[in-house]
Amino acid sequence: MKKLLCISCGLLVATVGVRAAALFADNFDGYVNGDLAGQGPWVQNGASTATPAQVLNGRVMLGSSGQDLNAPLSSPFSLVDGTSFFIGATINLSAANATGDYFLHWSPAVSSTIFISRVEARSSGAGFQLGYVETSGTGASLTWGTQVLNFGQDYRMVLAYNVVAGAVNDTANLYVDPTDNLVEGNNTAYLSDTWNSATGETATMGAINLRQGTAANAATLSIDNLGVTTTFAEAATFTPVPEPSSLSLLGGFGLLAWQMIRRRK
Repeated sequence: MKKLLCISCGLLVATVGVRAAALFADNFDGYVNGDLAGQGPWVQNGASTATPAQVLNGRVMLGSSGQDLNAPLSSPFSLVDGTSFFIGATINLSAANATGDYFLHWSPAVSSTIFISRVEARSSGAGFQLGYVETSGTGASLTWGTQVLNFGQDYRMVLAYNVVAGAVNDTANLYVDPTDNLVEGNNTAYLSDTWNSATGETATMGAINLRQGTAANAATLSIDNLGVTTTFAEAATFTPVPEPSSLSLLGGFGLLAWQMIRRRK
């Protein structure tokens, strides 16, 4: 019985240990309604406190202008050739402008003025479109998706950033409401981008940023369940999942337990 108990404990430890840790995760639950800055890991960018971003019933409300914020990752993530990371967020837009502006990006560090993977929104007919520009650096071009999305509707947005060997050639895919939450390749990207700025990529991701843009261009929206992860499934579902190699480990523990029970019988 003691052996079986040890095996059971081992299985429990393995199950807990194999759940992939997100680089960043915030569902904004437990925050009080009011200014986001100063709650959890969130701090404002710069000295401006005009029109602070607000928490309202477990969501962050971003206006068309005002204070910008950032939050550090659990630890800086090295952008090694061949690796990918994913940013997932549930967005709901209530208004947008024709020119468009960005509301979400990441940066090498909390204090950095380099803004990478800027996700934008602009009005289009009765709805809006999402756009992507790889960096705030020189020569970056903006890519817009063609599908028009609805105001007042929740969308699960997943950005996949892929580090490609060499300079100025990293790629990105943006997905909206993926149909397969487990396998990225089974989904059609809302838009795709290849780094074409004259400014090169950074080697580290250190912070996630929320932006309230210029009043004439920016959207008004809410954001919930924001995560930065190393697997597509985590970003798509906002739920850590076991890695394939860890599932094999669990299988090994299970086989060992079965063999010991069989011997005792």
